[in-house]
Amino acid sequence: MSLLMFISCEEETLPEAVLSIQNVRVVNMDDFSVSEPSRVVVDGDSIILIVAADEELQYKVSKTWDANGGYLIPGLWDMHAHPDDPELWRLNPDRSSRDLLMPLFVLEGVTGIRDMGGSLEEVTHWRNSYKQDSLLCPKIVAAGPLLDGPDPMWDGSVGIKSADEVPKVVDSIMEAGADFLKVYSKLPADIFHALSQYARENDIPFVGHVPYEITPTEAALAGMKSQEYLLEILKQVTGPLPDSLKIEMEKITDPVSSWVMVNNYRLDHINTSLLDSVIGIFATEKIWHCPTLSMWYKNAWYEEELEKDKALIPELPMYLQRYWTPDENDHLKHRDREDFIEVKKELYEFYAFLVKRMKQSGVKLLAGTDTGANPLCFPGVGVHNELAALVKAGLTPGEALRTATLNPAIFLEIDDHYGRVSKGYKADLVILVNNPLEDILNTRKIQAVVRDGKLIGAGEIDKRKAEIFMKQGVN
Repeated sequence: MSLLMFISCEEETLPEAVLSIQNVRVVNMDDFSVSEPSRVVVDGDSIILIVAADEELQYKVSKTWDANGGYLIPGLWDMHAHPDDPELWRLNPDRSSRDLLMPLFVLEGVTGIRDMGGSLEEVTHWRNSYKQDSLLCPKIVAAGPLLDGPDPMWDGSVGIKSADEVPKVVDSIMEAGADFLKVYSKLPADIFHALSQYARENDIPFVGHVPYEITPTEAALAGMKSQEYLLEILKQVTGPLPDSLKIEMEKITDPVSSWVMVNNYRLDHINTSLLDSVIGIFATEKIWHCPTLSMWYKNAWYEEELEKDKALIPELPMYLQRYWTPDENDHLKHRDREDFIEVKKELYEFYAFLVKRMKQSGVKLLAGTDTGANPLCFPGVGVHNELAALVKAGLTPGEALRTATLNPAIFLEIDDHYGRVSKGYKADLVILVNNPLEDILNTRKIQAVVRDGKLIGAGEIDKRKAEIFMKQGVN
């Protein structure tokens, strides 16, 4: 009896933990090694122990998940997302419809997003919903409104009319809850430089489009932390248009034909030495790039991709289903112009080539999807599409996976707690059936997602997706 009482006391005094993931192989995002079968113990929202799978566990755990030899990676990040895209405001989506997007990130293993432009009011709502656990949301770092020139391109942007306005505009956006600034294409050169100087002086990160009046290397030297979409690089590495082409263009009244002519010229006149010099500056200045290759691909090959993605459409809010059609979408114009579509496809090949050259030169890359108004850039699923596109462009599966895990953590300066599966790190995790380092498509085969230490198994993932379908009237 004394022995039984001793054993009982021993059990009662064991420390408690929330979750034990058994028989799982940990993927190391620093060196792409894979551990032997292990046991990962989570308490609260953090990893507290990683031991061999057969080691006796000195914890009482509330929940145990047997991964059956699966693979454990950090939670994924979408580093270019627009869950409240200003381009969609014309459709007047209500809050409940917008909210339907948020679980779609997490259910696909995307536990964090960088919101690249939208309403800070909506971001605050989602952040509060996250804290209250009233809506399944990823973590969000946000830019707030786009900073554009006096005649902004999109609704909700802040049009800055002069360099003198920069301090007031920047201070108001940061006070409203923004984490960084996003500059846009029509920002004049003098205002861009005033903004970049003010941001540097006040230690505020700024990212975004390279404005039309600025070259990518100027933006890099000004301290732009990340450049999006690979914009303006082609223009810089082909130089000014020749006078003969300008004269020919003056005879053209159709802007689509003019666009085709300019881009065909530039694609045929790339100065590879200049290109290498530009990429070298990116590497030296430690400028990050978020190429959103999958967005460019979906746009160029829309019809073929729509056929592949039909099964995913019903889980989207109805306003987004409506906008992702040629009748409504600003990005799907001129689909009847073969010359226009052909140039889009050639531009994609150039962007893929750029990504490979950047990778070879040590330029840091981030996985982003541009989910929002851009057609077929799905919340959650889009990250898996982007990883596949990066591998096709020349990254290894490990290098691609790093662009959505460790690289975002380093970029956001939170890599002391995110981006790795390690003791003391936050338990934002994805358990995969198969090894993603062997085939990047294995990131889609999800056993479970762990967000803040709470596990969502495959069965619950399917159930929650079905609930989203039902809210759209789909059985």
